[in-house]
Amino acid sequence: MLFLAQHFIAGHAYSREIERQQNILIIKSGNATVYDKVISSIEHYFIQYCGSHPDICTEVNTTSSIPTNLKPEWSKHSDLIITLGSKAAKFTRDHGVTKKTIHAMIPMLPDRKSNISDRLFQEMDTIYLNQPLERSLRLAKLSTGGGKRIGILAHKNNRPSESILRNSENKLGITITLAEVVNSKELGSKLGKLLESSDVLLALPDANIHNRKTISNILTSTYRKQVPVVGFSAAYVKAGAISAVHSTPDDIARHIVDVSASHLSTKINLIKGPKYPKYFSVSVNRKVARSLGIKLPSETHLRDQISAGKTP
Repeated sequence: MLFLAQHFIAGHAYSREIERQQNILIIKSGNATVYDKVISSIEHYFIQYCGSHPDICTEVNTTSSIPTNLKPEWSKHSDLIITLGSKAAKFTRDHGVTKKTIHAMIPMLPDRKSNISDRLFQEMDTIYLNQPLERSLRLAKLSTGGGKRIGILAHKNNRPSESILRNSENKLGITITLAEVVNSKELGSKLGKLLESSDVLLALPDANIHNRKTISNILTSTYRKQVPVVGFSAAYVKAGAISAVHSTPDDIARHIVDVSASHLSTKINLIKGPKYPKYFSVSVNRKVARSLGIKLPSETHLRDQISAGKTP
């Protein structure tokens, strides 16, 4: 629980201070450490926000819980509900919660609006966990000094749409070759053929393609062919990708508080729909990059170039 400390002066309008106390419930999908890191950062950014916006909140109480630990009246006394992960989001849906709610850390399939098909969630304030494809493609080009031939492995059920791919090609001046994989048995052969016409392999967050059983073989195969891999997480970079764009727990929390501020500052129920992460970070593996003859810019420079919409 977080309390934003305020010193109330006797004689001042205490009732007005009470009106600006905000109760926020954070429902997490499980006990994973990443959820606790996001919650800790959310509390930090709420302190900053309320400190500079005392007209909106002088005190913020945040309570976090997994769904199974919530009391029956859990939704009645909250000014705002924040869910982290799909399970928590579905929990609020199943309980018919319609008040101010923000769903965050929601995975998005490449050619779909969300892995939650309910129209209800499409109409809610949803923050995806995935990066927009263009952001990842831009990093792939920046990381390789202008590599224009970008290969992507995609499962048949999770492939990006042709329109998105072609629009990205035209906008970024690249050529995208997509190899569609039906099952794990053909992953090796499809990858080998794809690498013959690729300057860089862009890994998208698809567990059918990139998982604990396959990542090592993918990285080994690409290294032998001297084709760098641009991943989608810091863990992938640590494993051997030369770079990745991703949102850290702190990045996620900053975006959540930005959206929360819009809800807290108005009495109406704002609905803005799904959105990609506003804040993001870049991780690099200089050792692997050097072994491939690639000189990587700094992580900050890469992030700033992506933010500015620049490519070589």
